[in-house]
Amino acid sequence: MKTKIYLLTISILLLAAFNVHAQTDSITISLEQSLKNSLLKSIQVKTDSMDNQLGTKLSDLDQKIQMLDESLNQTSSETQKIEKLIERVKLIEDFQQAEKDAELNIYQGNYQSAIINLVAMERELRPLILFGATRDFFQTLNSVGNPTSYPGFNEWYSGFKSFVDKNKKESPTLSVVANLISLTGDLSAGTPIFGTFSQALFTGMSSYIESIGTGKRDKKLRDQSQEMFELVAELGQFTNDKNLIETEWEAIDTELEELKKLYEENLDKNLKILDIGKKEFERRYSKENDANLRYEYLNELTNIIARRVKHEKETNPKNWKNTFYNEMSEIQSLKIRFGSITFRISENINKYNSLIDKYKEAKHIGPKINDLESKLNNLKNAFDKAFNPLEYINAANKMYKVD
Repeated sequence: MKTKIYLLTISILLLAAFNVHAQTDSITISLEQSLKNSLLKSIQVKTDSMDNQLGTKLSDLDQKIQMLDESLNQTSSETQKIEKLIERVKLIEDFQQAEKDAELNIYQGNYQSAIINLVAMERELRPLILFGATRDFFQTLNSVGNPTSYPGFNEWYSGFKSFVDKNKKESPTLSVVANLISLTGDLSAGTPIFGTFSQALFTGMSSYIESIGTGKRDKKLRDQSQEMFELVAELGQFTNDKNLIETEWEAIDTELEELKKLYEENLDKNLKILDIGKKEFERRYSKENDANLRYEYLNELTNIIARRVKHEKETNPKNWKNTFYNEMSEIQSLKIRFGSITFRISENINKYNSLIDKYKEAKHIGPKINDLESKLNNLKNAFDKAFNPLEYINAANKMYKVD
């Protein structure tokens, strides 16, 4: 069950619904991030440049208006006053237009930044490099808790199960053990050992050991049974401790599913605002394997965004800001939430360090734990290459320019 939860986590993280076929490695991920950051930087530079030009123009106009006002106070000629008043009106109109242009420029740049961050989030959610390392780690983790992966267990368990089946009618305890085996699944099939099942199993194993004779020929079975009892005890405690970590994955799964849904909703809404068909977007971006072509498309997208913001301002002068402000707020919130969930994932991965430290000296499962440690390091390295949660959150908080 927990393995399925892990696989669900990864499948959500990879957003397999996008049907990605191309192999992705750390170089490709780095390229994706580089292209996105390059485009965002270009938007920022262009917005700042225009903002500076308009700021200089506003300052010049303001200075001219002040100088004209001083001149008006010193002019006695009615004809000159009228001419200067007409000039002043023109300067004020130019000043007001420059203010509007500055405001438009900020909204165009901010909405461009919002959309580029939004569409890029799709590929940030599905780095296949993380999937490869994660699959290896959790397969090994699952193997540690699987009693059938330890030498001698299956052979011994066959005898133990025969003992339980043979004596369950006479022993209420063994009857419970038999029922739990039937309900939870046969240990020989890899059923995890934890909770009520482990407690009943320990009792049944104690009865089995006590039933073994004291003769020399029974000594081997008794010793083997004692070893298996110790193994099952280790596995039971290990699984309980592991489950304490895994409960957080369930909450992470839920959060990731919500983020996936919110991403799709926000994408659909904003594509509609920009009058871009979903199929066209998928063809030219989501399903396009050539990074350069995706970059060209995003460049085209910034021009579409700029025209759309300008059109909305011209056709809806009173409420045009609301059309984009609400969307920008939602996208920023989505980006921050994604950064937060990657931080939670990183923290939960780190919790396995304590689990490994606790059991790496264990008599039976210690050798497998040591193998698990190297795979955990691979997982952490893969995750760190794909994500930097704090940097992601900081970038989200600074993604818009304040007018």
